[in-house]
Amino acid sequence: MSSLPPGLPEPLPSPNKPQPPRGRDRALSSAPLPNAKNSPPQPEPPAPVTAYEYAAPEAIPTTLAAAPPVHFSLPQPPPLVRNHMRAWLITLAIVGIALAFTIPFTLGVYLGNQDRAQFIERQAQEHFQRALAYESETYTQLAIAELELALQYKPDYEPARAKLQQLKTAHTAIVEQEPQDVAIAKQLYAGAEQAIAQEDWNNAIDLFEELRRVKNDYRVSEVDAYLVQAYLAGGKQALLQNDVDLARRRFEAALTLDPNNAEARTQRERAQLYFGGLSLLGSNLKQAVLTFQELYARDPNFGDVKQKLRDAHIAFGDSVMNSSACIAQNEYNAAVQLGAGMETQTKASLAAAACQEAVRNPTPFPTPTLEGGITPTPDPFATRDPLATSVPVISTTGVLYAPGVRVRQNAPCNGTGDIRGSVQDAQNNPIANVGIKIYNDFGYLPPYARTNDAGEYQIALGSDKGLFHLVVVDDFGSNASAVLDVEYPGGNVQGCHIVVNWTRIK
Repeated sequence: MSSLPPGLPEPLPSPNKPQPPRGRDRALSSAPLPNAKNSPPQPEPPAPVTAYEYAAPEAIPTTLAAAPPVHFSLPQPPPLVRNHMRAWLITLAIVGIALAFTIPFTLGVYLGNQDRAQFIERQAQEHFQRALAYESETYTQLAIAELELALQYKPDYEPARAKLQQLKTAHTAIVEQEPQDVAIAKQLYAGAEQAIAQEDWNNAIDLFEELRRVKNDYRVSEVDAYLVQAYLAGGKQALLQNDVDLARRRFEAALTLDPNNAEARTQRERAQLYFGGLSLLGSNLKQAVLTFQELYARDPNFGDVKQKLRDAHIAFGDSVMNSSACIAQNEYNAAVQLGAGMETQTKASLAAAACQEAVRNPTPFPTPTLEGGITPTPDPFATRDPLATSVPVISTTGVLYAPGVRVRQNAPCNGTGDIRGSVQDAQNNPIANVGIKIYNDFGYLPPYARTNDAGEYQIALGSDKGLFHLVVVDDFGSNASAVLDVEYPGGNVQGCHIVVNWTRIK
């Protein structure tokens, strides 16, 4: 192809030569060129497609411009059914996911409502049954309260509504006649009386104590008498169950209502002995043995005192086995007599052999040298009453008061004894508010007795015999007299009423 000289403009196309169609026009052109001769038959143009847009093909090089136009057959788009299927699948997947979250939540709400309905039904029935129980025991107001609770849970609970209406109608006349606290007190009293008749002591105590809290002035004397009876019987019942602590609290409660009750006092003293022995087990085994022996002698069936005494014997024997086999042998034998088993019997046999060996080969001890002498202290208190009996003086330190002792023979002894007397000055004038302390060697230490305006005092004792120590104390609790040993014969033995008068000598 010849090239044009440089600098000349491009030649214009010939007006008779048609230009090749461009882009969309070429793609959609179907008419043959006017000058084309012997053109092959043209295919039918494709049906117009309005839903799709195609990019224009690249321009045909100029060297091929004279070539006959090429008609392209466009590819058919995918069927619309396939796209619809895909859309449905996506929709179904979304719906499935939504149901996966919605169904458990809906089911949980449904089941939760079912559980709540069952809970409400159950609570209403329980309160209704309690109301029926209270009604059977004639606790009408308590039954009404339970029915009202049942209706709070289930307002449409017809049995509770009908019963509530019935009880209110029957109770209206009583309420109009007496206050509410009186009505409740009357019901509690009736229930407690029934518990006493059935020997249900703990229930009787609970009902009477509740009655005291509701109305403490309701039938005071009868309530006190019933409570003392229930406290004593309940304390003994606790002892049978080896609950000595509860028993002691019962006996102390009985003494609070009736300070002169001999049985309650006796049982409390035994409980004090019991706990005194327990406190000594860890510090003074020998004294623990003596304490439990004293209690066992008074009442071998008091709680588990037999077992405690047996354990104390064994523990004391173990503690002295290496130093005194003979004492250990005695302790083990005492435990065996109280029912100890083969292990303790074996210990007793070993202790017996060691004791015999110690007797055959005694350990020499140096003879102690006596330094000074021991002068017995005479009794400085002469008896001024021919009926009085002198008692030994244990201590004379800080003596401000001197005692005189006699036993009153003409008073009956029916389980209750006492130590009573007066305190006066040298001119026989009574001295008020003087403290008198009494105690024994086993932990018995009640509050001080104090003289009244007439200078008199009284200390009540129970049916158990024993050795008691008596002393006058000053305002600071220190001893202000000698310590007197007083043998008490017991509340059922003649001579149980002991008189000790004190005279201030300084």
